[in-house]
Amino acid sequence: MKIILLKDVAGVGQKGSIKDVSHGYAQNFLISRGLAEVATKAKEKQAVARVEAHTAQSEAAFEELTSGLAKLKKTGLVIHATANEKDHLFEAVHASTIASHLKDVTGVPIEDSAVIIDSPIKELGEFTVHIAMGTKKVPFTLKVENN
Repeated sequence: MKIILLKDVAGVGQKGSIKDVSHGYAQNFLISRGLAEVATKAKEKQAVARVEAHTAQSEAAFEELTSGLAKLKKTGLVIHATANEKDHLFEAVHASTIASHLKDVTGVPIEDSAVIIDSPIKELGEFTVHIAMGTKKVPFTLKVENN
């Protein structure tokens, strides 16, 4: 049975994809829980159009992010925080702090969940941080300096 996924389903596919699954699995699990709908020709066309529009939006947002981060290529993003005499921060630098500083500097709104930090930032120094946009990651340098 052909279905269109309305939400991401582990082991089946991502939202908007058209899949062929067994009739029982579709009726008893996916459709009954609101995870999928029966695929008709009209709904398939709509699903393809939605996926193409979403892809175009994602690529435009990625280009905007890349151009915004190009401004930071030489200097990196600088965040000021309070540290003790051993250069340990009193409060760690969180993804939300980085996202808000990036928005202020580049003008590009970034969600907190898109900021990928390898390990918690709890001291002064330079760190490489990534911004995830779909399957792509954009690295940039983050400098944490003392107030």
